[in-house]
Amino acid sequence: MMKKSGSAILIYFVLFAVAPSVYADIIDWNCDDDGDGAIVMDTPVLTDMGDYYQLTMTGSQYFYPAHVAGDFTTDSELDPTVWIIETVDNYTDFTWTDYHIDFGMNKTFNILGVIAPSDWTWTITAPVDGLPLPGDTSPGTGWVGKVDYFAGTPIEIGQSGNFGLIVSFAGSVEFSTAQIPTPEPTTITLLGLGALSILRRRRV
Repeated sequence: MMKKSGSAILIYFVLFAVAPSVYADIIDWNCDDDGDGAIVMDTPVLTDMGDYYQLTMTGSQYFYPAHVAGDFTTDSELDPTVWIIETVDNYTDFTWTDYHIDFGMNKTFNILGVIAPSDWTWTITAPVDGLPLPGDTSPGTGWVGKVDYFAGTPIEIGQSGNFGLIVSFAGSVEFSTAQIPTPEPTTITLLGLGALSILRRRRV
């Protein structure tokens, strides 16, 4: 059984009061990992919460970058809001002290808030158009934003963390992510020393 590293916190970046009072309904959707084994997703669930939708996911991450992709089909071009909440189990071979999500869509969107482990900090890079969309199979370009998470309590092997973001977008859209954990500094040093040792052996 995975150990939980702490409850998620939700931090608003933009107040919902400035959003329109009428929202598009999501009438169809899908979401899954890309099948390369970096992250293996359980069946995600989309719940209509009234003024917003909540996409709840659980995944086991084995290496990085890990990719998740999907789409939302709406009944109008009004702005729906989706809280994407993902519990990620650490099955890599190192402790996580940072985590990074590149999030892309094929049309403009906004990042309204962030889900993070309870004592982690974070920064948001606003979406920019014309960037390569996250993914393995040359998905083209679109709008890409980023959330960088920085550790409070590290997420050790066998633990899990809650990561995600709140997004709004205009009508039907495709989305994709790249999810990248970062080793703790000691692990990075050891990995670097190991690589240096291999290079020295090759030169001999």
